[in-house]
Amino acid sequence: MFIILLAQFNSVYNAVLVLLAVVLSTTGVLVGMLVMNQPFSIIMTGTGIVALAGIVVNNNIVLIDTYQEYARYMPRVTAITRTAQDRIRPVLLTTITTMAGLAPMMFGLSLDFVNGGYSFDSPTALWWKQLATAVVFGLGIATVLTLIFTPAMLALRVWATTYVLWIARALSALSLGRSSAAARDWALNRAARRMRQAEILWPDERAEQSGQYEDTDAESPRPEHVANVLAARSDTPLRAAE
Repeated sequence: MFIILLAQFNSVYNAVLVLLAVVLSTTGVLVGMLVMNQPFSIIMTGTGIVALAGIVVNNNIVLIDTYQEYARYMPRVTAITRTAQDRIRPVLLTTITTMAGLAPMMFGLSLDFVNGGYSFDSPTALWWKQLATAVVFGLGIATVLTLIFTPAMLALRVWATTYVLWIARALSALSLGRSSAAARDWALNRAARRMRQAEILWPDERAEQSGQYEDTDAESPRPEHVANVLAARSDTPLRAAE
């Protein structure tokens, strides 16, 4: 699995991050076993952990792949925030539907569609109860890890590399003196960050569609307007103010 994730992301850090989320999701399985007062079964609980790992890997792959796509044309911290906003809905939908579907199995509920009625803790329901408990509780913890832990670890990598690079440049500038190339680059970067960039304000599309958008350029004089004024006043001398 590590080789496949490494080929997918082309990053050892991202591949390890996905596997770490899978390992930490087993915490929810153990909590579920304690809450439901069930023994840890190697066969059924282990099968539930394997099924849980597939869902966790899928959610994290979608999250990290979207982050890498956004990071190509925007700052990495902004890309992390945008990724969490865009992927929170599909992750929550996957979690809610899976947990809601396995909840009756976790509580041992069986429905008799032939004769009608229902029963709890039937022999068939007891066989699948541990698997459903492992998936439901593990997926609840894994969702928190996917939406909070994974973006936090991605941001931690960005901040760590940024601060380490700043410290390295500062040490090189201090050790080599102000006349060195590193010191000049450091001063140039600081001056560039202090400069205010031009801000582009785009018109609101909703206001433009509803007719509330006012075009300020329409009131400004156009070349044909200026030409008409000059033609009308060609017979009279123009003052300096005009």
